[in-house]
Amino acid sequence: MKPCAYIAQSLVDHSLGSYNDVRHIISESYYKVVAKRLQKATIRVNETEVREYIKDAVLLHDIGKAGEYYQIQFDDNCVAIKEDPSFIYHEIGSALFFYYDYDAKEEIRKLLSLTVLNHLNAIRGISDLETIIPRNFELSMIKLQKYGKILLESLNKNLSIRDYRFDDLYEMIESFTKSDLGYLKLYNLFLAPVIIGDSINSKRIRQNSSRRMFVDILEGEINEGATL
Repeated sequence: MKPCAYIAQSLVDHSLGSYNDVRHIISESYYKVVAKRLQKATIRVNETEVREYIKDAVLLHDIGKAGEYYQIQFDDNCVAIKEDPSFIYHEIGSALFFYYDYDAKEEIRKLLSLTVLNHLNAIRGISDLETIIPRNFELSMIKLQKYGKILLESLNKNLSIRDYRFDDLYEMIESFTKSDLGYLKLYNLFLAPVIIGDSINSKRIRQNSSRRMFVDILEGEINEGATL
């Protein structure tokens, strides 16, 4: 079952569940719009590629939870060893994976990195990233190779992952904060499917989720036939 996404939920189950919960509400026109917006920003992609990028963004948005810091809080069956296990800052590891090791052109890797970095409640603007590294951030949070490899193999993804360093994090942040590339704001095109899939699936497991009200409203819209 390990790696774990939460108590009694494997990361594989959460990854697949998030995608299954969102894929049916993504309209064909959404893929077309995203492709056209990227093309307008001189990023050469087609609709088929966009479809795969969105799918992978949803499937792998929580790959940062594979960090050893988080996984030692659980036994092999995802039973918590410590009370109230935490996945604080896991989005940073997810961003490092997409920035360095996802198989796509640089522009797409940057957009997906920003997507997963911002998939939680707080939306960070590019100018906010310089303050992303908290004082209590630990290197084991971004040691992803051991458990990240298990996740990728379970999802049949032929991608590499590694134990990242603080230098990798500093380099990634610098590339964003010192960049004048206007296309970076287009990460929002990938963000909506990730937030929707993650939020709905998380609610199924966490009945006391802090995002419950948001998800209730979201599910109401979807039940009324809303799509992306």
